[in-house]
Amino acid sequence: MAKELSCREAGYDCDFMVRSEKEDELIGMVQQHARDVHDTEMSQADIRGAWKTV
Repeated sequence: MAKELSCREAGYDCDFMVRSEKEDELIGMVQQHARDVHDTEMSQADIRGAWKTV
């Protein structure tokens, strides 16, 4: 099953959304986006708590 995470659903005013079958890939993309765009760090646990299965 694919996992999906969007900034907007996480409370940010941002249109970033990522969906992937590979959890490690999704985590890496979200962590990179969080650093580059929001100047913040997200742990793997935070990301796992924020994604939804689609």
